[in-house]
Amino acid sequence: MALLVNVHLESFPSALEIAAKNGNSDIIELLLEANADVNATKVRCPSALQLASFHGHRNIVQLLLKHGADVHVQTQQFPPALQGAASKGQNEIVELLLDNGADIDAHDQQYPTALQSAVADCNKQLVESLLDKGASINAQGGLLPPPVNIASANGNRSILKLFLNRNMNAQVQGETWARALLVAAFHGRRRMVEFLIENGADFNQQVQSSGAFLLPSGETLITALQAAAGGGHKAIIKLLIKSGADVGASDHRSPTPLQAAVTGGHKDAIQLLLDNGAAVDDHNQHCPTAIQRAIINCDRRTVELLLCRGADANLQGGQLAPPLYIAIAMGHRGIVQLLLDHATNVDTQCERYGTALMLMSSLRLRDIAKVHNHNIPVMPNHYSRRLDALMLETRRDDVARTKFAN
Repeated sequence: MALLVNVHLESFPSALEIAAKNGNSDIIELLLEANADVNATKVRCPSALQLASFHGHRNIVQLLLKHGADVHVQTQQFPPALQGAASKGQNEIVELLLDNGADIDAHDQQYPTALQSAVADCNKQLVESLLDKGASINAQGGLLPPPVNIASANGNRSILKLFLNRNMNAQVQGETWARALLVAAFHGRRRMVEFLIENGADFNQQVQSSGAFLLPSGETLITALQAAAGGGHKAIIKLLIKSGADVGASDHRSPTPLQAAVTGGHKDAIQLLLDNGAAVDDHNQHCPTAIQRAIINCDRRTVELLLCRGADANLQGGQLAPPLYIAIAMGHRGIVQLLLDHATNVDTQCERYGTALMLMSSLRLRDIAKVHNHNIPVMPNHYSRRLDALMLETRRDDVARTKFAN
C-alpha cells in the first residue's frame, strides 16, 4: 500500500501533495496512515508542508508536522514553508513553523526572508512577531531590498518605528539608515524623509554599498539629495537643503544633485538647486557637466537656463565631447545656435573630430557654419562617413555617452 500512495509522475505532484494543496485533511490522514512519504519532493514539485503552508491550511500543517514533516525542505521552484507562509500573510502558520524549528532568517538568492515578505506586505502584526522572535533587520534574500529599505520605499512609518525601537543605538545611525533615507527620497516619500531626519538619520552620509539607485544614465546616486534631485521631488529637495544637506555632494563617480536633476529632466528641481547655490559647472573625469547632459536630453530650455546662470559652454567633463560637438553631431540646430550665441569657441581642436566648423560642415549644418567662417575646411571622406553614422547612432543618450569620448 505504501508503494501505491507514493507513486507519482516526475513532473506531477503525489497524492499527498495534491491533498495538502487543496486542504483535504481527511485524505491527508488516510494517506499518512498508509505510510505516505511526508517529505517527498521533486525538482518541480514542493513538499506537502510547503504547499499547505503557502495556501494557508493550518490544520494540515499541524498534522504534517506531527508526522515528522521537515520544516527546512526546499525545492527550486517553490519557497520553503516559512517563507511561503510569510509571503501570503499566514501569520499563525509562521508562528507554528517557528515553534517547530524553522530558521527565522532563512533566505537565498531566489527567496527573501520572512521579515522581508512581511514588510513588503505591510503586515505589521507579523513584522512585530518576527522581531520579537529575533529576526534580523539586516538579513536579505531574493530580489527584495533589506527590510528597512522596503519600509522606507513604502512610506510605512509604523513598521520603521518598530525597527527603530529595536535598534541598539538611541538614534538612527550608520549606512543602513542612510540608505533608508536615500530610498525614501528617491521614491518621493516626504513624510518618511522628515521622520528619518527627525530621528537622526545622516542626510549627508554617502551610501557606497549595494542598494543605491541608478539614474537612466547608469550613474549611482549615493546621497539623499542626489536621489531626491534624480527623482525630481521638489518638496524633499527643499526639506533636505533646509536641514543642511550639501547641494554639491558627490564623489568621483557619482553626479552632483544638479547633474542628477538635469539628467532626469526635472526643471523645477534644477531651478531650486541653482537658487540654493549649486555649482553649474561641476564635473570630473567620470561625470559630464550639467550642460552636456541637457544637450544629450535635447533640452533646449535647460541649456538656456544653465547658460544664463553662467555655465561654461566650452567645458568638457566625463567621457563626452565638448558641448558644441554633442549638439552638432546630434543635429540640435537650436542648441547649436544657443551655444554659438554664448561665445562658444568654434575653432577648438578636438583630437578625434577636428574643429567644430569641420564637424558642422560634415553634418550638413553649413548654413550655421558659414555665419562664423566663410572658408569652411573640408573634412576627409572617411571622417565625414564616421560622423554621419555617429549622428544617427547618438539619437539615444546611452549611445551618446559612449561614442563621444575624445
